[in-house]
Amino acid sequence: MTTVQGATAACNERAQQTVPADRPLVLHISADYPDPYRGPTTTAIKRLVTGTPDVQHIVVSTTRTSRPDKTYLRDCGMVDGVRLFALRYFAPPLGIGLARAMRTVGRRIAGMLEREGLRPAVIHAHKFAFEGIAGLWLAEHLGSDVTLLVSVRGEAESKVLRFKPAYRSLLQKIVDRARRIYYVSAWFRPILEARLNIDAEKQALLPNIVGNTGALIPACEPQPRFVSVFNLDIRARKGFRSLLEAFRMHHAAHPEVGLDLIGDGSEKSIAAVKAQIDKAGLDGCVRLLGRMDNDALTSVLPHYLGLVLPSFNETFGMVYLEALFAGIPILYGRGTGIDGYLDGLDVGVAVPPGNVSEIAAGLDLLLARNDIYRATIGKSGEELLARFDPDAVLERYHHDLLTFAGGAT
Repeated sequence: MTTVQGATAACNERAQQTVPADRPLVLHISADYPDPYRGPTTTAIKRLVTGTPDVQHIVVSTTRTSRPDKTYLRDCGMVDGVRLFALRYFAPPLGIGLARAMRTVGRRIAGMLEREGLRPAVIHAHKFAFEGIAGLWLAEHLGSDVTLLVSVRGEAESKVLRFKPAYRSLLQKIVDRARRIYYVSAWFRPILEARLNIDAEKQALLPNIVGNTGALIPACEPQPRFVSVFNLDIRARKGFRSLLEAFRMHHAAHPEVGLDLIGDGSEKSIAAVKAQIDKAGLDGCVRLLGRMDNDALTSVLPHYLGLVLPSFNETFGMVYLEALFAGIPILYGRGTGIDGYLDGLDVGVAVPPGNVSEIAAGLDLLLARNDIYRATIGKSGEELLARFDPDAVLERYHHDLLTFAGGAT
């Protein structure tokens, strides 16, 4: 059964009381925005939205269910200055019927906007090949004066490009309708440009925001340990198997070096990781430290030799950035994650994900050149800040919102 919670009149009154009507109204559609009815998710998009508080924001936080009787659209009221709705939509797994499901999401949002008496000047769909379909339908439904913005997140978009070639014309329509294509995944830009005809002036980088940025980067004497930070439940995508085998090779030549794993996971995942460590003969030198909050993590990172996370198909990887601003070098997947943002900076080693021998060589290099990497990172603080400064990222985004809104309310 589809449910809608919250009386329309009460919602309108609450919105009018808390959101001034003289500011542009921006609608966000995101499958990665925290709401009270979903499990934990990244705060990357929330930081972007709440970082521009002088714009009216409506966020529709979406989640998928494979049960048509479990859909809902719930009004969460004002949360951190943002009008928040939680929408659970029906769609089969594996992307079956993706376009139809996303158009249904668009229609559900259109109905909600009409009931609430709201008309956005800007729609920002935060995944190009997913929410972008809903955003395109909604923008065309509302009219040509409504601006569409889309973000590109390579981990998700690559699946549609790979497995749904028939969607190419639909994706081109999204590109043509959008006023701005934001690349959260810089590495995915050449891939998308090779498939679609995209005006260069529409494109811009939009890195995720982290909380420990600064031009003055700490310098610490490291303990002889590497660190890897990831949720153990998705260890396969994070490249843990190949990392562990590569570390076994590295540890054989450098027995003084250890590896810490930081991150949460189910009991089943924790047991499986422990079994992998034992099987590799690394019990004692590879430690599971469990989950850490962000403050704790950024306080311990400076004391490691480096962050090692050769992930497969990573959208951005905020922890890479947190590690660099903590003053430590990184080992990351080539052609994924933070790749494309660090051109010209000698701050780590890019390796082919899954290639054990090259990952092992990367670990050797991080150890052998550790002092050099750390010194380079320390000297590159201003350049890193110029590329990832939260204030600058938010200012550019805020400028776009006001420009594309054209003063509409």
